[in-house]
Amino acid sequence: MEKYHPYLFNKGVKDLASEVVGSERIHMGIRPFGIHAGNLVSLYVYPYLFCEEVERLGKPVKFTFFCSVNDYEQDELDGPDYRKYPFNIYPKNTTLGYAPDPDGCHELVIDHWLPLIKKTISKLKDRFPDVQIYFVKNSDLKADLKFKEILTSTLKNPKEQSDIYRRFTEFEILSEPIQYAGAVCPFCKKTKGRTTTHRVNGDFIQWNCGTCGISLNAPYSNYDYWFYHKPLFTARLCIFNIDITFSGGDHYTEGDFNIREEFIKRFNPDLKIPKMFFTPVLLDESGEKMSKSRKNTVFGDPKKMIDFCRKTDLEEIKILPELIVYPKNHEEYINFF
Repeated sequence: MEKYHPYLFNKGVKDLASEVVGSERIHMGIRPFGIHAGNLVSLYVYPYLFCEEVERLGKPVKFTFFCSVNDYEQDELDGPDYRKYPFNIYPKNTTLGYAPDPDGCHELVIDHWLPLIKKTISKLKDRFPDVQIYFVKNSDLKADLKFKEILTSTLKNPKEQSDIYRRFTEFEILSEPIQYAGAVCPFCKKTKGRTTTHRVNGDFIQWNCGTCGISLNAPYSNYDYWFYHKPLFTARLCIFNIDITFSGGDHYTEGDFNIREEFIKRFNPDLKIPKMFFTPVLLDESGEKMSKSRKNTVFGDPKKMIDFCRKTDLEEIKILPELIVYPKNHEEYINFF
């Protein structure tokens, strides 16, 4: 039986490049709310370094990247303490698919940021023109049968998933709240409420909204959903037939390497387990993990960050002042590539 292992940091880049043929299908993902230096590390810098190493080995660089746009994830994290208990979280108000644009230039934040995210990540093609990059929103996958199976299973039996998390994470998991998916109210677009499935295959969903008070029993297809990123990840692997995944180092520290393997065994045991690459965690100047949720993000100079990451092989890297740039807005930031 093949033994799987994670690919980590610069050594992982070299090891992974030595094993590929150059046409593999690669998965990445981003929450459609800004793109900061930490995102750049996992979505541009290390894919760039990986393609560069594959090219150095004399292989073609014709990968197909699938970038998941996670509009089913939480608008903001809520729960008892999302930093201390990252497995006991839920949306504060709604999903990123329905969150309003704080800048006011679009109705929804995803409409503001998705074109900018596409422009940024697609800069990879300037250097490696034969790669293909597809951007796919979670909501576009709702009708897929495997996606529906995993989502409705998550609604019905979240404890099954929390038991898996407990086996592979060092984080404490509280007994309540245990919920990893839920409906979005079709009327007020909020997520506070109770979601239950009413048929074995999840064809009908009962929704009782805690915001507008509406009560519905409607087909699965009538709703959008919020969906925790770990079971959601498994659904995307099944749909896209992924060979390689690129993820931030925070996913590795949460135990995702083993959790993903267990989820594949549970939901699609015939699916190949992808090679999983994890980048270092990027820290801000004070030593905190850079994160949209922590509101401590900065823009990173892409060229300087590539050179910097090429020379380091640490689990955590602190951003240096000389790596930070200060564009007026993201449109101007594109000019740094």
